[in-house]
Amino acid sequence: MPRCNLKKAQPLVRAHCEREGIDYMEVGLFNSYAIVVDYLNNVGLRARDPFDCPLSAQLRAPGP
Repeated sequence: MPRCNLKKAQPLVRAHCEREGIDYMEVGLFNSYAIVVDYLNNVGLRARDPFDCPLSAQLRAPGP
């Protein structure tokens, strides 16, 4: 969403979150970037080995 529309959307989003029982949080620009970078790092670290699955482990295991 373009930044110029954020102020218009804020009351709508806040009201929707309140109706649905969803926590609503506001943070500053740099804090929001830190949250996104932290999330992407956590997701990336969990997917270090894209071939980490049982089938590929069986195929890579040396046979008798």
